Amino acid sequence: MGNRTKRVPSRAGAVVGTVLTAATVALAGAGTASAANYYYELPYPAGEAYQVTQGPEGTFSHVGPYNEYAWDFGLPANYEVSAAQAGTIVYSNWSPYAANGIEVIIRHSNGQCTHYAHLNRAIYNAGTWVPQGRVVGWSGSTGNSTAPHLHFQVIDCNTRVGLPATLQGWTPPTGSWPVSVNHYA
Repeated sequence: MGNRTKRVPSRAGAVVGTVLTAATVALAGAGTASAANYYYELPYPAGEAYQVTQGPEGTFSHVGPYNEYAWDFGLPANYEVSAAQAGTIVYSNWSPYAANGIEVIIRHSNGQCTHYAHLNRAIYNAGTWVPQGRVVGWSGSTGNSTAPHLHFQVIDCNTRVGLPATLQGWTPPTGSWPVSVNHYA
């Protein structure tokens, strides 16, 4: 699709939307709190900006209950993916849903999870608590992906259904270049 990504300071990488398929899988111990007003940082290092190549309710693959509130960020391959909020890793491996590739799912204190998909590598094992800003994996193009990027979303931990959420207080639209304030932990 030819979109270019850049990092502040500049770094480039190819970006394309992705198809992410998920199904109902329980991820132990989650409640049903609403994620809509819960504060999440952008899932990459502070001071950097990456293009949102597909935002919530995108027309390529962000349709249906599992992906409609997801973001695709144009991170280059093998780049740092940071925890958007502190929590416990409940899944960190090849997904049982091949379309997701390697994924990390983190359960947060509000009872919801954040989902990071298409990674080239996940760093921590399930059960590990990570602070907000901790690098939890490296971006990639595993699963149903045509180019390196990060598929990120807030999900219901029990069903994997996507939830409406904001990142740093707003909903970055497709084409925007949101700057992260997510400091290393």
